[in-house]
Amino acid sequence: MKVGTNASVPGEAHRASDASARVYRALGARSWDEALRIVEQNWSQLLASGAPALRAVVATVPRDRLAADPRWARAHAYIGALPAAAPSTAPVHPDALAEVVRLTTAAERERRTGSSAGALALTRRARSAYDAVPSERRGGLRGDLPRMLLAWGLAEFRAGDLATAQEDLTRAYSSARAMGDPQAGSIAAAELAWLHAAEGRPSARSEWAAIARSLAPRGVPGGAVPAALLLAETLAALDALDLAGARVRLEAAARAFGDHAFDIEMVSALVDAKDPAADPRARYALLESVAASSDDVALLALADAARACALLHTGSSEQARRLLTTLPVPAQPATRALRAVAHLVQGDLDHALRDAQAVLHDLGRPRVVVEACTVAAAVHLRRRDDETAPMFRRAVALADAHGLPCALTQIPQGDFDALAIFAPDGSPSMAVIASTPVRRPPAPRVAGVRATEHEIAAVRLLAAGRSVAQAAAELGVSTNTVKTLTRRIYVKLGVSDRRQMVAAASEHGLL
Repeated sequence: MKVGTNASVPGEAHRASDASARVYRALGARSWDEALRIVEQNWSQLLASGAPALRAVVATVPRDRLAADPRWARAHAYIGALPAAAPSTAPVHPDALAEVVRLTTAAERERRTGSSAGALALTRRARSAYDAVPSERRGGLRGDLPRMLLAWGLAEFRAGDLATAQEDLTRAYSSARAMGDPQAGSIAAAELAWLHAAEGRPSARSEWAAIARSLAPRGVPGGAVPAALLLAETLAALDALDLAGARVRLEAAARAFGDHAFDIEMVSALVDAKDPAADPRARYALLESVAASSDDVALLALADAARACALLHTGSSEQARRLLTTLPVPAQPATRALRAVAHLVQGDLDHALRDAQAVLHDLGRPRVVVEACTVAAAVHLRRRDDETAPMFRRAVALADAHGLPCALTQIPQGDFDALAIFAPDGSPSMAVIASTPVRRPPAPRVAGVRATEHEIAAVRLLAAGRSVAQAAAELGVSTNTVKTLTRRIYVKLGVSDRRQMVAAASEHGLL
């Protein structure tokens, strides 16, 4: 993904023209050529600032990329002549630097107690306080910089500010490498691998995971590998339909260090959804409680995706669709792709195609695009459109290129079997799918029904054996309202009594 060099860092417009910030932003997006171009155009400014951005480039850009470009000989020579962590001789501003440390520590505490909004607010104050200190006076924080940037990046990640989190985590990695702190570098790389894995970017995930692995201490029993790295590797195994490998990594993640207990439960739910031997609803109650009590935007997005997957793969596609349609946060690309699946399963082809088309060209997230292409192909197939074959071939080609066979299995078996004839010969993804037992969303036995939230709530209470009066009390409405809701759902389901209603509602995935 190309990064605009004039784009502002969220919340810090005054840094928009700063060359170092633009270098870090490019490195955060792994746009190596962009980072090198910014350095070349701002060489004098970067040298005058003490060369931290140059250190970051040399530490972060792959060595083969740097070695292949003769323009960077002077960068190598200059950085090589500097001590890895040269102490600053500039006067230190103790009060200002102490305030940065205090705010960062408070942000970490807020994040660990579950207040993402509070942690983000404190993080932004810490960044502002740090930027207010003249660059020549920041030497007192040089040794703390990797951990400080890591704390900021984690708070931003949890609060859903993914662009800034990516930038700060990359800066944390670069400064850790420059200052000889491999543990901080490994943690930052692991969190970047997890961020890219959750966003559906397999190439960046694999690169950062390899870096994190290379920096993890060897020969240390237990706890040496960050949980974030193991979670990223779990999603990689799930993408490849290696369910056994995903289970092994999840077990290791539970023993590793890092504040990722809820992430582990949610990724476990995603694995359970695809494993025919597991119960996808086993963790549903926990995910529901997380969604109800957390203000963690990143956590909420993953929790909702995991809950929707559990519902889709156990026949409650209408519940999944309602969940994905009434999210408290804006629909992310992965959410829209999953919602397209729910629409498809319910037979709502117009909405399925609309959601799929909204993310078909999100080239930075191949997993999302494969799911969207597969849904779009299924819609075209049901409509007997000419776009069926090229759309499914595109899905398979992307799955093969990025190791994403799992993304092809998000549609009902009947749709997939009908599309399989269009797959190119010799597809590795299709071969994996053919040899791996995997659960898919079951199609409703009857055409989809659109029911309102109040109608579904009434149906569930009546199906659970509540009387009209009891259902009215639990819903906080009158008995006449419950009767009206019941009559409406009877008409939509084409039934005439409660027994028939329960059976039909179950077939439609409303219960």
